[in-house]
Parts: sequence; structure tokens; C-alpha cells
Amino acid sequence: MAAPRQFKPADYGYDVEELGNGNGQLFKPVSIEWSLPRTWDVGMRAPIDDEYLEPGYLYAITRNHHSAKTRDTIVYVGITSNLDARFKNHPKAREFADMRGPTGLSIGKIDFHGYKSAMGKNNRAALEGLEHILIWAIGPTLYNDRKQLSLPKFRPPVAQSWHITNTGYRFAGRMPREIIYPWMLIKPGRDRSVKKRLYKKFTGFPIDEL
Repeated sequence: MAAPRQFKPADYGYDVEELGNGNGQLFKPVSIEWSLPRTWDVGMRAPIDDEYLEPGYLYAITRNHHSAKTRDTIVYVGITSNLDARFKNHPKAREFADMRGPTGLSIGKIDFHGYKSAMGKNNRAALEGLEHILIWAIGPTLYNDRKQLSLPKFRPPVAQSWHITNTGYRFAGRMPREIIYPWMLIKPGRDRSVKKRLYKKFTGFPIDEL
């Protein structure tokens, strides 16, 4: 996804970790550790390790078609509270698995670093928010049917601002290392702040001649 022309990030004045809003750190840290994609062969059960038993995961489906010019293309991002049950009835995932050429499945284990509103059994809003942000950030290679053309947001009482760090498998660089959400872009105006009298005094040229 290309950056908008003539825009730049607004200067928050601090590092992300230092920004606060009276209730602690403004951008709540969240880490996602991605597993090495395991091959999902035609007609086979989704390759899920027994270690992923806790509720609440992200997953990414990759394609490595032999005729493709690039590798580790992420074609789908999703969430689930039950990995095994999810892939027993997932027509889109089954469609990728049955395609010619290798399909891979990577599991994203989420760490909310103790943020209570995003943890536990009632964290569906937080999971959906992370899924939406990743879909938005990864962009045009995805075949997700929803959330690609709408602005990511969280439902209260979950925090609106996140500092997301993706660790583990890198997907050949296709997965962003960090995402600051919500980011804020500004379109600068033409800087006419230099006072004409002082500028001419020190340079000998009127500013209008620039």
C-alpha cells in the first residue's frame, strides 16, 4: 500500500514508549509471534501443533506457487478462538490448500503484555482489531473478503491505540516488523514562517525572490 503523496507522519514529540494519556502508556504494546509456516497439502488436515491450545490466535495463509516471481505471499489473515475447529469449516482456507503448489499455515501467538481489557475470554474485539490492522497493513496480496476497504478500529472498552511488534517468522519481509496504530499523517503547508525583514538583513535577498 503506497503512502499518500505529499503527506508525512505528524511529530508526536516523544518516542512511542514515552507517550502517555493519564492512564498509563498511550500506545499499548502487543506482540505477535509467528510460527514457521507448515505445508498444508491437498486433502490433508490443517497442520496445527498441540501447543496452540489457548483461546485466541491470529493465523496467516501463504502461497508459494512455482511460477510466482516472489515467495511467501500472504494471501489470507484471520483470527480464531479454536484453531482445530476453525479449519474444519473454512471454505476460503480449503480453497487455498487445494490449489496447485505449496500452501503454508502460520500461527500468530498474541501477547498483550498484561493489558487486562484485551485479555481473557472476552477479548474478541481486541482480536478482531488486530486482524483488521494486519489486513490493512499487508494490503493488496490478500484475498480476505472483508475489512480490506474499511478503517480499522476497536470497540470500547478495548484501547484504541496499539504498538504492534511482529516477531518470529518474517514471511520474506512481507510482515511489517512494527505497526503504530492509529498512525497520523499530515500534509504540510508551504512554509512562509521566515520573517522577510530579518531574512533580507542576513542574506541580502528578499524572500519573494526565492
